[in-house]
Amino acid sequence: MQLEVSIPSTLKEVKLKDYQDFLLIENPSNDDLLKCILNINTKELGKIKDKDVDYLINHINKLFDQEHKFIPTFNLNGVSYGFIPNLDEITYGENKDVTSYINEWGNMHKAMAVLFRPLKQKQGHKYLIEEYEGSHKYSEVMKEMPLSVVLGAMVFFYNLTNELLNYIPNYLEKELAKEQTIGLVSQESGEAIQNYIHLLKETLQDLKKLQDFRYTNV
Repeated sequence: MQLEVSIPSTLKEVKLKDYQDFLLIENPSNDDLLKCILNINTKELGKIKDKDVDYLINHINKLFDQEHKFIPTFNLNGVSYGFIPNLDEITYGENKDVTSYINEWGNMHKAMAVLFRPLKQKQGHKYLIEEYEGSHKYSEVMKEMPLSVVLGAMVFFYNLTNELLNYIPNYLEKELAKEQTIGLVSQESGEAIQNYIHLLKETLQDLKKLQDFRYTNV
């Protein structure tokens, strides 16, 4: 019996949960990559022609070695989901949850459940999404979402966060210097602000380290 394998032509055809399974493997191999992304088991992998294995590995790596574009809406199982329309209006609860989840691939489906929710209304390119009730409501659903949407959302969120974190420390440092010059800030308050600026800069560096989403062969 000939084995039929579905080879993804884009990351839109790869589910978030399959990539999560791969990344959560300690010291993953090329075999693990193929099994997770192609959604096959060890027995099925063994039936693939040897000459085709290298092609498949290179093909999958090329899918990741591309620019990940932001995709604001997508359809899944007959439901349309949309990214938070305006991150400037993000709530404290949404921001707290997404920042706690988005740095770990094991929790990425929870982060996506914060950033994406079903559309309530749409007119042209504008839309409204459901109110946030906690990541638990759609986190299991988001495991099935296209990986292309996930990576695009991560890049968009990180870039926006980086812009803010680049701006805020510089602004605070300038304002602190002004107020210290005219004696409006006590030494204790000044040290507290400096510590906060240092924390923001560390956070920025951590975010920059998380922007490489490509799989690299070891």
